[in-house]
Amino acid sequence: MLKFIIFIFFLIFFSACEGDKTHQKPSEKQTYTPKYYQATGYAQGTTYNVIYEDKKGRNLSFSIDSILKDFDQQLSIYVDSSTISQVNKLRIGDSLLVTNKPLFITCFRLAKSVYQRTNHSFNPALYPLVKYWGFLNFEQADIEHQQHEIDSLLALTDFSDNALKLITHKDKKFVKKYKFCKIDFNAIAQGFSVDVIANYLDNLGLKNYMVEVGGELKTKGVNNQNKAWRIGIDKPVEHSKPGEQDFQIIVQINNLALATSGNYRKFYKKNGVKYAHTINPTTGKPVQHHLLSTTVVTKDCGLADAYATAFMVMGVEKTKNFLQENKDLDLAVYLIFSDSTANWQTWQTSTFDKLIKK
Repeated sequence: MLKFIIFIFFLIFFSACEGDKTHQKPSEKQTYTPKYYQATGYAQGTTYNVIYEDKKGRNLSFSIDSILKDFDQQLSIYVDSSTISQVNKLRIGDSLLVTNKPLFITCFRLAKSVYQRTNHSFNPALYPLVKYWGFLNFEQADIEHQQHEIDSLLALTDFSDNALKLITHKDKKFVKKYKFCKIDFNAIAQGFSVDVIANYLDNLGLKNYMVEVGGELKTKGVNNQNKAWRIGIDKPVEHSKPGEQDFQIIVQINNLALATSGNYRKFYKKNGVKYAHTINPTTGKPVQHHLLSTTVVTKDCGLADAYATAFMVMGVEKTKNFLQENKDLDLAVYLIFSDSTANWQTWQTSTFDKLIKK
């Protein structure tokens, strides 16, 4: 599914501190001045922003860019030669060797776990319906949608092992059982890419960083002011640009990941009806409820990303019930929804309430 981008808010604007010097009296002991660096660029059709402290002063821009390019080569449906594109081109009974594609394998397994846990509310196999409703590039927004066409496409959205299976007996390979089954990981890939970069920084021994890709993010330690990273959540104003409106709330997160999904930017209206980009896997149609945006905070950004999408499918009450029944997931969740009079209302878990900057 297409994602919208939340705006990342920094209370303290970032400065690389490359030229900063510590002024001291000759008798004073030399102290370490934290030096933070920034790597920015484009990936997955959006932007990325990585801020990190490094005592060695390394420029990690090239390495991060290379990681994201490799990521696209395995998980982007917009790269014709990518692993996921090859999977989508498989014929019935054909297999694809993916032994050397760890990013794809991990993302597939992560997506399958959320698919099963949410009773299919999160479903990467909705690709045919996402395209049918015009949400890949909004190229089909004006077509007349027919119920029999929707029903036919629904039959192709099976993400269980009956449709596409990973076999790991000897070599890792995928076997396709439905010819027209196609998948995309747009609702989990950006979050997962954040985890991949964060793991890279961890392996370098970095203790303080913020990784953001397309609005999904993960933090560790503190910022260059020795304070917890502060993140602003946008108000769900239709057609607004990231950061254009005042923030709904500001949260402080440390060693956690955050992802937000919403239906107030990616939608179109036809004959007075609003068609949001989140597809209901039961009806095959865009969701029709009052939930405007969902923010999820947990340890892994891939999971936060996927569950934020699943909750946009479930709606307010089903999300509350799910969280009550799945406390072991340890998800901090914040919902913004409209009431019967079109006024905004909010609801959050007690764990999320602790993150809000009062």
